[in-house]
Amino acid sequence: MERIKQLLVLTLLIANSLFVSAQQNKNSTLTKSSQETIFLHSNTTTFLTGETLFYKLYCLNPINNKPSLISKIAYIELVDNEKQSFQKNKVYLDKGIGTGDYFIPTTLKTGNYKLIAYTKWMLNNPKSQTYEIDLFIINPFQTQEPNANVTFDNTLKNSVSSTNISTDSNLDNEKRIDFELDKNSYYTRDKASIKVKSLTEITQKGNYSISVRKKDQIPALKQTTPQEFAKKTARNYSDYSPSSFLFIPELRAELITGSIVSKTNQDLNNKSLSISLPGKEYVLKIVKTNSQGKFTFLLDQFPNFSNAIIQVLDENPSDFTVILDPLPKLDTSGLQFSSKLNLTEDLKKDIEERSTASQIQNAYYQTKKDSLIQEAVISPFFNSIEKTYVLDDYTRFPTLKENVVEIILELYYRRVNDKNQLFVRNGHKDLTAYGPPLIIVDGLLIQDSSDLFDYNMGNVDKVSLINEPYAYGPKLYGGLISFETKNSDFAINFVKKYMKPTEVQRPNPAKIYYNPDYSAGNNLKRIPDYRYQLLWEPTLSLDKKEETLSFYTSDLKGDFEVVLEGFTDEGKPVYITKNITVK
Repeated sequence: MERIKQLLVLTLLIANSLFVSAQQNKNSTLTKSSQETIFLHSNTTTFLTGETLFYKLYCLNPINNKPSLISKIAYIELVDNEKQSFQKNKVYLDKGIGTGDYFIPTTLKTGNYKLIAYTKWMLNNPKSQTYEIDLFIINPFQTQEPNANVTFDNTLKNSVSSTNISTDSNLDNEKRIDFELDKNSYYTRDKASIKVKSLTEITQKGNYSISVRKKDQIPALKQTTPQEFAKKTARNYSDYSPSSFLFIPELRAELITGSIVSKTNQDLNNKSLSISLPGKEYVLKIVKTNSQGKFTFLLDQFPNFSNAIIQVLDENPSDFTVILDPLPKLDTSGLQFSSKLNLTEDLKKDIEERSTASQIQNAYYQTKKDSLIQEAVISPFFNSIEKTYVLDDYTRFPTLKENVVEIILELYYRRVNDKNQLFVRNGHKDLTAYGPPLIIVDGLLIQDSSDLFDYNMGNVDKVSLINEPYAYGPKLYGGLISFETKNSDFAINFVKKYMKPTEVQRPNPAKIYYNPDYSAGNNLKRIPDYRYQLLWEPTLSLDKKEETLSFYTSDLKGDFEVVLEGFTDEGKPVYITKNITVK
């Protein structure tokens, strides 16, 4: 019921924003329950170039810290101490939870950085707390001059004592969850098991992460714990009345927005546009513009392609120019970089060891790659109601004309304005009364079917059709014709001036992070293992009373910190740390 109330409030507020003037919209109010906040944490806060930053974010309701169901997309930015954003990623949110990683390139300078997370919906409220993590990045390959945030000291002294370091602690979790390891100390390449258990009668389902990482003397900034976050979140939010909404929430899916401009001063209202992400599995969406020529496409999570082709569907599509909106811009002017990194002589050994370990790990990248979670198989949007001709089942003909005459009896062509045009035949009704057919090749919408009559049909695997009136998006068509090529590469060479090819930034795909297996019979004995990060598991949910995870130690000896953190499904914070030793 609460979810329904939130959606109704959002629908009314967005409707006001889109269709009512700013003066009339002043009474619209964003209550705390219809706002969002984000909690973000990473595997550490100090990185050397060549290492990988892992992160997990929780998009939450600020009242109760339960997962927010408003936004499906979050944005992550890495900002340097000059307040310049040089890396922006999209993250897909599954019930408010998103994960990702970022390889720290060797082009970055030593200094202070911030990792910032937010949603489009949060940007409507200037009082929304975009979430920040302060980071130190050290580039051992570049000469760095001292500045306001980075200093160098040639004297030997304990630089850690003056730095805000994360210390071992078991914060008050109201005894909801705990974990135990099978041992306190391990040998190198030893198997370790972590048993996570619910301490209450009711299983504490939720969203948690577990990190196991080597400790060293390089200073690291303390991250906010879930408990600290929960204490300050609710009191920092209040009802808010915007004059207008600059950003609509990505409530159902990722949004691609933009506008069209007429070169001949035509009316921009109610113009149809299509976006195609062509391929074997493809995306095809059709929408209409508003009175200002603005449009919005909703892109599903799968397939996660980035190459897109946008076109205005019109008798004269070349009369229009398509302009895509940039990604939302975060105001970084108010960011404060107050933490100072003091690199002292006694850190040299630790930095050299970590740098060497990182280089060795990267040298064996091909044998230690993370794997992408397999995407769901997406069937064509017309699947189950079409008739399909697999052309290899018939005598092969090189031209479209011959295939239409000899094989695909539901299709025919005729001359229109001195060009051959393709149509769908129905023995009981005239489909041309509903308009031309919807024609697609590997997901690319074809406006002028005469362009296909010179195409080599030997490249086509199959042809699917629907010989009934077909509605797709806001348009009605006189049937549907879909060509699938053998290599799904038709769009590579099909270029028209009215088409706008573009690369759409998509959310990073989900990964299964590398975790070696040193059990008997493996082939990794000769592969060096210099992992500082022994385990990063961001998707623990504790669906039963106990869950067990395992990992292997590396060739590195020393102390390692095990951190479990997150929130229960009821919004209760959890944060537990313990230490293990590898000898």
